[in-house]
Amino acid sequence: MAGQQMESRPWQQTMVRKTNNQEEQFNPDKIRRSVQNAGANQQLADEITQQIQGSTHSGMTTTEIDNSVQEVLKQKDMDAYNNWMRWKEQHQKMQ
Repeated sequence: MAGQQMESRPWQQTMVRKTNNQEEQFNPDKIRRSVQNAGANQQLADEITQQIQGSTHSGMTTTEIDNSVQEVLKQKDMDAYNNWMRWKEQHQKMQ
């Protein structure tokens, strides 16, 4: 594969549906940032981001993405998982 140009990744054209039914382009940086804000280290944030990128598809909802992130955090970093869930709970109260 050396010397071949990298093809664009499918996630780069993937549109996800937000909870308000609007669609936006999938942005892996949002996942990475959110996971790090929850307290996960850079390596785990990158791992989760890559895993989600590999499983995204057009029409996927942000809720599905959120659930996937939660599952990995729960398995790999309980402190970050608990922080993620606390933030989610507070965010839902404000809506």
